[in-house]
Amino acid sequence: MVKIKRTYTPKELSKTNKAFKAAIEGMSTKEAYRFYVAHAKRYCYNTPETKRHFRKMNHERCSFCTMMIHDFEDAMEVEHIKTKKDCPEKIFQWSNMLCACHTCNNKRGTRVHIPEKYLDPTKTDEIENYFCYEPDGTVAADEELCEDDRKKAAYMIKLYELNRKELVCKRREFLADLMTDDDYYEKLEKVGESSQNIIFLSVFVYYKKCKTASYNQNQRSKNEAFPGRQEPL
Repeated sequence: MVKIKRTYTPKELSKTNKAFKAAIEGMSTKEAYRFYVAHAKRYCYNTPETKRHFRKMNHERCSFCTMMIHDFEDAMEVEHIKTKKDCPEKIFQWSNMLCACHTCNNKRGTRVHIPEKYLDPTKTDEIENYFCYEPDGTVAADEELCEDDRKKAAYMIKLYELNRKELVCKRREFLADLMTDDDYYEKLEKVGESSQNIIFLSVFVYYKKCKTASYNQNQRSKNEAFPGRQEPL
């Protein structure tokens, strides 16, 4: 997962949210959800407008696995942080919606939102530091985190099944290319986040961070070995 800068609220979605809240005013949670199900064709959230916003906001990537959603118009799905069934009053609230691939959305399913564990990529500062990516393609909670933060990262990995076989295999291949081909890495460094050549944005960000840390450590070692030496301008 990587930090996502949320765009302003889509105008039509805001109107729908206002109208829906007015329609369910006074209803219980169950009644409001049943009302939504019965009127789902009237009250819509995955519209061309929201797709445009998600396309810009996520660079056509899933918020969780960060893989490119190639057939964005048809394959992108809206993930509700607080589920529709448990919190129908937030179904059309922009801050409760994230962009997801079909598989990540399906893996989470209707499992209830646990706010003290959930890492919202639009609100969690330096969310990239919660995860590390192994050469075998697996993702894990970073061991340098405090215990509470490790539990949050582990929860997100489990919630969206980010170590499913398909992702592990593709991440392993992508990492291998990054680690063995400096030209490939340097080429990706020059392109934007929306480039399809960056298969997993989170993996690339992690590898770039590790590479930068390694370079800085080497520079410190050189400076310690030769205290009077200065790097050329």
